[in-house]
Amino acid sequence: MSRIIVTVATAWLLIFLSVVEAEENGQFILTDNRPVAEANNKIVTETSWLLTEPSGQSIGLHRYTVQGEKPVASVLYLPGTNMNGSLKVTDESHNLWLFLAGRGIAVFTLDYRTHALSHDFEGELDFMRDWTTDLFVEDAAAAASKAMEEYPELPLYLSGFSRGALFAYALTGQVDAAGVIALDGSIKDYREKPFYLAAALQKFDEEAVYSTILSRRGFRGRDELLRRAVDEPDAPASDDRFDSAAEELAASLHRAWGPGVLANVEDNLSPLAVLATEMRAYDWFYPGIQDIEARSMASTADDPNTYVDDHLGRRILPVLYFGSSGTGAESLLNGIYSAKLVGGDDVTISVLEDYGHLDVLFASKAVSDVYTPILNWIMDDLPSAAD
Repeated sequence: MSRIIVTVATAWLLIFLSVVEAEENGQFILTDNRPVAEANNKIVTETSWLLTEPSGQSIGLHRYTVQGEKPVASVLYLPGTNMNGSLKVTDESHNLWLFLAGRGIAVFTLDYRTHALSHDFEGELDFMRDWTTDLFVEDAAAAASKAMEEYPELPLYLSGFSRGALFAYALTGQVDAAGVIALDGSIKDYREKPFYLAAALQKFDEEAVYSTILSRRGFRGRDELLRRAVDEPDAPASDDRFDSAAEELAASLHRAWGPGVLANVEDNLSPLAVLATEMRAYDWFYPGIQDIEARSMASTADDPNTYVDDHLGRRILPVLYFGSSGTGAESLLNGIYSAKLVGGDDVTISVLEDYGHLDVLFASKAVSDVYTPILNWIMDDLPSAAD
């Protein structure tokens, strides 16, 4: 018995040491592997990894695939601000990752460093001053490397929603990608604008508010409203102007960035329960420095303050761009201009009429308007499709 105990203890010690060594070397550690949903009448498995730095900061990576089936391509999906790569909506009709996974595309999704911070974190947030765009692009590059390590024989497509599209474009000069899928996001403005970075940074440091906060309602108020909109839509609203929690949330989302800009709830483009389910799992904090850097980068052809845009206009990759009309002409022009910078003449543009920003991902018509065009674009781009 004692020999068995020693053997088991030694085995656990070796596992522990290998994990420690992997973390010190900046490697992704497997943390989970389980079936999570059904798509295309197949079971989709989520595999999760964690990469932890010696500082304790970490990023997470998830892969969605049909177990036992060999994928034909892989996609690295980079979420928008406050979003993450963990699965919330498990209906393939409202989840791009599951839709693609069920049809032969391995989808990798990233958890930014923000995902490791709980909403009730009470420590100082000054470390987020260093959570720059460059740093997050480096994290995304590490995720791309892991995806290519898992499937070295498959083409890798970079995809990003909103701010994630900026990261995807930034990666095109750093990883061997087959193409870019930009979902309602950009990296450059179609016309240069004056932006005084030094003054913006000085004000930023004087105010010393290094992180944006997800909601002025506070976590409890926001979470309760989102929960009731899903579980008790007819429950009383917290605001006397509305007859129910669902009506209160609908009005809040529709007006959030201007009428129908965040989500066109008035026209019921996306199910309210789907939006609420997704938004309940948002990350609470996000580094404010990146808002300043994004404005600086967008305002000029080659921002001297960062390296991530140095390659734009020099390396051509196929680009598939989706833009929501609800975000306005300026946003669409920026999105199209950014796509042309990277894609040259190989750009496919889809303007989604009446869509708000979140509707691009979650609309009831997203399968026909967004998901299927992405699938077809990838399939048509594969080397075998050209033979």
